[in-house]
Amino acid sequence: MAFINSIDINQFRGIRQLNITNLSGINLLVGDNNSGKTSFLEAVQLLFSKPQLGEVKKIINQRTVLNPDNNSFYTSFIKMFNVEQDKENMIIGISAHSNKGLMEFQFIGSEKTIVGEDALEMSTLSARQKNIYKMSSVIPETAKVFTGKIIKHTGKESHENNIRCTSLDTGGIGGVAKKEVHYVSPFGHLRYDLLQNIVENQEYKKLVIDILRKFDSAIADICYIKTDDGAYVETIITNKGVNMPFSVYGDGMKRMLYIVNKLFAASDSILMIDEIENGLHKKYYDVLFPVVFELAKKLNVQLFIATHNIEVIQAILEYGKYEENNKCDPIRVITLKRIQLDNDSNIVARNVTGKYVYENRKVFEFEVRL
Repeated sequence: MAFINSIDINQFRGIRQLNITNLSGINLLVGDNNSGKTSFLEAVQLLFSKPQLGEVKKIINQRTVLNPDNNSFYTSFIKMFNVEQDKENMIIGISAHSNKGLMEFQFIGSEKTIVGEDALEMSTLSARQKNIYKMSSVIPETAKVFTGKIIKHTGKESHENNIRCTSLDTGGIGGVAKKEVHYVSPFGHLRYDLLQNIVENQEYKKLVIDILRKFDSAIADICYIKTDDGAYVETIITNKGVNMPFSVYGDGMKRMLYIVNKLFAASDSILMIDEIENGLHKKYYDVLFPVVFELAKKLNVQLFIATHNIEVIQAILEYGKYEENNKCDPIRVITLKRIQLDNDSNIVARNVTGKYVYENRKVFEFEVRL
């Protein structure tokens, strides 16, 4: 397992320079909207991604999980670089110290404006796709092209890959992500196979059923049911023997099952949860969050959790059991904040222990989020 102890992010999205040390098993990322929480999670993913453009696209698409638009790929791609950078010398630098040694990710390149027809020819579209484009679309007079390379270092291993894409490209999806890092998007539960890692493992299946009973005490079992058209539907069986498809249940149950499922997949690795509270009613926080944290401990998973919800922060801090004076604090609270610097801006961080925030709640009040 790669356990991250510290991370340094440079010129990535709205982050000019950010260094965070003393990371823990549970890392709570808090802050106002647009404070860089999701950018931080993306930076960690880039550290573990393959040095391929398709891998970058998968990370970009997480922000538009409900309606990914291939045609907007180039715009989203360029916005990964800090907007203030010189287009002739664009760079993203991310590094981290982990139990596997130093990890580094660099994206270096330049953006130029060229003739639209030239951009189409040098794009990554296939010959067939180029012909379709010529017949169905008007080739713009000018287009953008990015030329550069991705450089990755992990321990003693080093990889470098030349990259080129144009504003006419849709980008390509890479293969399955490496096992070291997994991501839970705010709306991923709406388009995810919720049982794929659970039904064949009786121990985890029993745990999941116990969790789902927090939402509905009548739940007796979960399984796939084959329909008349041959499809398999995720189904809940009640204690009266009634089959109920997951689609009739609310987002809270689906969200929690999605998170637990991802925990199983992330065994011995890193799991990042963006907006953990999405779809969950606050009355379930005190019951469900400890289950997530205990399961993460059992599965040897390092957690990065992003939220701006004060009730979520308080519920997570309760897991630290600081009233019992535990010597080992399992939580770090990393507050991200955007600050204005003349005509530019940057994101800064305050990193303190969960116990410090818990003991100073009256002083912090809502400031922990800002």
